[in-house]
Amino acid sequence: MLKFAFKNMAVRKSRLLLVLLSIVISASVALLSYNVAQQVNEGIVSTAAYYDMIIGPSGSATQLAMNTMFFTDKPLGTISYEYVEELEKSGMTNAVVPFTMGDSFNSARIVGTTPAFLDGKPLAQGDMFSQVYEAVLGSEVAKTYGLKVGDSIITSHGLNTSGEQHTASPLTVVGILKTTGTAYDNAVFTSYRTVWAIHGSEEHEHEHEDGDEDEDEEEAEAHEGEVCAILVKSKGFNEYYRLSAYYGENSKLLCINPATVLREVLDQVDLSARIVYLLCGIILVMNILVISVVTLLNLFDARKEIQLMRLIGISMKHIAQLYLIQNGITGLAAIILAMLLSHGCLGLMSRFVATMGIVLSAWTVYPLEWAIAALVFVISVLPTMISILRMSAKESL
Repeated sequence: MLKFAFKNMAVRKSRLLLVLLSIVISASVALLSYNVAQQVNEGIVSTAAYYDMIIGPSGSATQLAMNTMFFTDKPLGTISYEYVEELEKSGMTNAVVPFTMGDSFNSARIVGTTPAFLDGKPLAQGDMFSQVYEAVLGSEVAKTYGLKVGDSIITSHGLNTSGEQHTASPLTVVGILKTTGTAYDNAVFTSYRTVWAIHGSEEHEHEHEDGDEDEDEEEAEAHEGEVCAILVKSKGFNEYYRLSAYYGENSKLLCINPATVLREVLDQVDLSARIVYLLCGIILVMNILVISVVTLLNLFDARKEIQLMRLIGISMKHIAQLYLIQNGITGLAAIILAMLLSHGCLGLMSRFVATMGIVLSAWTVYPLEWAIAALVFVISVLPTMISILRMSAKESL
């Protein structure tokens, strides 16, 4: 029966390819949209879980959160490092972490901070940075550029690849992080004092050059005694509200709760996901119509063949099995191709979206994806099943 089914499929391969293509496209869109939405949600939630307060220059709360949590966009500006010292002496914090940004290594952002910023991010090899001009790489940065512990990297001025290179201040790779599945995989981490040292020496070299100041004013660089933001983990709810009230009154500062701000971002992501799911539903309905039409055409063309099989004594039960096997093979092949295509697209998208601080893994498969695949498979064989059942009710020619 299986051998005969393959031969029968070969005769009508053009229509079967149409059904196959229809299922692959609709299933791929559904699987890809769900996977991307889940990975983005999980990445945002896991990144925002540790710190309960971020303090930076006045401006956009979303920009401050996305810059410090996902290393996207430009910093809002700089604030004095004295706020870091003030918070550390307050007795109301468990962690106070300075954050600076303003340089890059190819497409990777350089984050100037302290080793505490990488708590919970284990090293795959090497050691944590401890001295000026030492750096720890995210796993994707090391993999993309073939870097290892002991190598030197030349950073560039600004957050794109067109800035002036800091050839006089190379960074030495002392460690490489394990893959985290977050924006940390696509960044380079060093001491905030390294950022100060690089910009300090650069400022000294260009202090007599004309025309550079206007261009540099557009970049939010952290020179000595300045940071772009401060990440804070307070000791408790009371301490959090006291610190929030105190620093929130300063008109020069912006004090935010990252979880609250990122929850608003997630709401926007969820809205976009719901729109995509709606479009997927429409595509699936169209898919059912296409499969139904093609199935009916196939059965109409095969009516003489069915009559011949009935004449030689083949029961409608066996004929029904034949056509169900054909559509089952087509549906199964389409689902496998859809899974491969959707995760292949994830792999292609991952490098592009990494520049926006979003990390997508092509190897992440969620249980609901299998449920979506099963639903699409049922939809693919449903029209044939209904048509065959109707035919089975007619035992006569």
